[in-house]
Amino acid sequence: MKLRLLAAAGAVLLLAGCGSVHPGAAAVVDGTEVPMSRADDVAAVYCQLSLLSAPEGTPVPNADVRRQAVSDLVVAIVADGMADEAGIEPNPSSYELSPTQRDELARSFSGAELDRVVEAINDSQRTFAIAEELGAREIDDPDAETQQLQEAGLQLIQSEVEQRDVEFDPRYGIDDDLKPVAVSGSLSVPVEAPGPTDPKGLPATQQCAA
Repeated sequence: MKLRLLAAAGAVLLLAGCGSVHPGAAAVVDGTEVPMSRADDVAAVYCQLSLLSAPEGTPVPNADVRRQAVSDLVVAIVADGMADEAGIEPNPSSYELSPTQRDELARSFSGAELDRVVEAINDSQRTFAIAEELGAREIDDPDAETQQLQEAGLQLIQSEVEQRDVEFDPRYGIDDDLKPVAVSGSLSVPVEAPGPTDPKGLPATQQCAA
């Protein structure tokens, strides 16, 4: 089963602004909050999916996953806003996991954990579906391939994000082009100090846990 996540899209989505945000918010997009609890849930899902796809015993840095999760949630808010403005409402059948795909995930997850995984994947794939429809309007070529349309749509979303007022909780260590920046050790969210690090050298507390 091929699952699409923004973390693996390969597109660089530039986010504007970085600073203090509302208490309890991981990020704020034009006044719309991304709750810390939501960012934590998505990060936990990304950790589990990353561990499933990585070779056995390969550590996954928790900080990278957390940064990706909150960034993807910000991008999704902007994409949804663009869809509303353009009158786009993707058919859920075009992006939601099929019963067969859900059953495949159920081999590794169950109960509430499975529900969270399915929700995170569906949300991510909804952004791709919006990007595809935006791209189709931009390219206006009936022979264009899906990937081409999605890439065009993601570029449109990127341009829109750059115009928005986006603030991240500084504990995530994200600057305006999604690159890691230094974080304050006085803050309580356990985000590791960013920078080029050998994942194998990270302590267990800074790795995704199975």
